[in-house]
Amino acid sequence: MDFIKLKSNRGLVNLLADFILMEINENEKYDSVIEVSDFGRFFVVNGMTSRKEIINLSDVTTKFKKEYESLLSELGYEEINVIDLIIYDNELSKKEEFWFTFYNTERPCYSEKTINLSSTNLKYQKISNSSIELDFSETKTDNLDFFTYSPLNISSEFPHGYSFNMGRNYYYYSEYICNHLFKTLMCSEISFKCSSIKNLNDDFNIDVISKSIYDKEKIKSLILDVFDFNLSKFKNKITGYSYIKDITEPLGEKPWLVKDEIKNIILF
Repeated sequence: MDFIKLKSNRGLVNLLADFILMEINENEKYDSVIEVSDFGRFFVVNGMTSRKEIINLSDVTTKFKKEYESLLSELGYEEINVIDLIIYDNELSKKEEFWFTFYNTERPCYSEKTINLSSTNLKYQKISNSSIELDFSETKTDNLDFFTYSPLNISSEFPHGYSFNMGRNYYYYSEYICNHLFKTLMCSEISFKCSSIKNLNDDFNIDVISKSIYDKEKIKSLILDVFDFNLSKFKNKITGYSYIKDITEPLGEKPWLVKDEIKNIILF
């Protein structure tokens, strides 16, 4: 997962996407996907939701401006003009399989390299495991292996703006699972396919890629034995957690990053 700097244009659109999502998705009653794009003079808010009642996006924007006045001022957004393209009362189709990569770090969705770069004074928009996206004003690039400059138009990206049932559940649950595995598998990186599809053996169609000394099939069997993939029950684990913290506190405490099944993580 990319590390997105809050105090940047990219940070702003992702923050606004999650803010609008939480206004639409009161108590997670609806399936919604919201995308916010920054076109310089105005924001385009696109998306779909199963909610029938239309919200006043102008009121939501005013609320956002009051709550994040300091951030907006720092980024030079004294005014926010919004074009509302959200489609309501729409039955969204849900993906049933997702691939994610995790690392043996304090926050498994970020590599050690990404976490270290995030604490530097570089003027960046986001950091991935292989590159860094810089502001055009950044000139100190001599020590960077690979970098790009941010585009003129920037859009929010997964998981920001996605409700729990639209993929956020798979993301959090996958990180929860892999956070249990690193010590036992003795590896630094795990790519994991989380799936709610059953295969011919009536097992969830998961997959794992790692450099562990253990056989892949044994690792998959361990995961399926320990974790029930009941995402509805897992949702209780994050009750009260604000999605806003995914962008405002990316390295902060996360309720799903617990090792409550660690006693059962045993491989032979």
